[in-house]
Amino acid sequence: MAHFIPCSKTVDASLVARLFFREIIRLHGLPVTIMSDHDVRFMSYFWKTLWKLFGTTLKFSSAFHPQTDGQTEVVNRSLGNLLRCVVGDKLGNWDLFLPIAEFAYNNSIHRTTGKSPFMIVHGISPRQPIDLAQIQLESRTSELATDFATHMHDLHIKVRRQIALSNDNYKLVVDVHRRPLEFREGDFVMVRICPTHFPPHSIKKLHARAIGPFRVLKRLGSNAYILDLPANLTISPVFNVSDLYPYQGTFKPPVISSDVSAGPSSSPLPCIPPVAANHVDQVEQILDDRLVTSIQGGCRQFLVRWHGCSSVEDTWIPEPKVRGLAPSLLEDYLQHHSPKSSSFQPRENDREVIRDLRTYVRRKFRKDN
Repeated sequence: MAHFIPCSKTVDASLVARLFFREIIRLHGLPVTIMSDHDVRFMSYFWKTLWKLFGTTLKFSSAFHPQTDGQTEVVNRSLGNLLRCVVGDKLGNWDLFLPIAEFAYNNSIHRTTGKSPFMIVHGISPRQPIDLAQIQLESRTSELATDFATHMHDLHIKVRRQIALSNDNYKLVVDVHRRPLEFREGDFVMVRICPTHFPPHSIKKLHARAIGPFRVLKRLGSNAYILDLPANLTISPVFNVSDLYPYQGTFKPPVISSDVSAGPSSSPLPCIPPVAANHVDQVEQILDDRLVTSIQGGCRQFLVRWHGCSSVEDTWIPEPKVRGLAPSLLEDYLQHHSPKSSSFQPRENDREVIRDLRTYVRRKFRKDN
């Protein structure tokens, strides 16, 4: 069942979470899993922490292949065609047509199941304007109400026709480009470059369309492979078969000098566009610190702000990790901020109490035996 929720491109992870709770969870409850792409909102600390607290597993589509969540891709394409059909020249009011498009989509029969989402979820098919018979009107009628009912009737006919046409066109296009490819472990393949998976403006017009060759390490199912990628290529090594094609030619690994260490199975370094480092590993500022106590002892944590993120993504991390990520920022913070005193100060007789307790436990154990 699909829900179409209007949203802008500038929202952060916290607003997306509020929309999800207001529009999805209140109707269907907490999900067991959530499938999404690698958008910065879904990869943020806020989003991951939130769903971990609710016991929901997050799953992400593989690199260069958003069709991993094929159902969402089909729904998005169908929604675009529907809005294009019903909006017309009223482009600024597209969000007003979302409820109509959602109702029409959820009440349409899908080829895979042979039933509508309404029937699968609720067990019934709701009435719709297209199914209503001509009723006897009162002698005194409202012309505005008649026009609105006629408009809704015609609009539902138009939307249902567009859904059927969109599904047929989608199947035709996919079937034409479907090619069964298979690779074996050890084969060398090329990977197609998708500009959407690299930083903005890093993919130029004259960049190569593919990178490689890379060695195939393992096959996952019938349409995915794990490749041997170089360490500086910070993307997932799992690729769909549609993004791969065989390397044509005789490949010989380059000779590496003795002062450079390389693994026996490492693939050669391809000519690839630069990939920006993950923002979650770049500390921009240290905001605060605290002392956390537990059974294992005390641990000092620091509140950090990540580079390129808003205050929503501020995270408490332990001191050793901060020292490894941003040692200079940590030293500067410690120089300007005196350590906070712990509220759990040791007492003078704590050592005596611990020694007496250990003696008592040891004597009791000997007496029982």
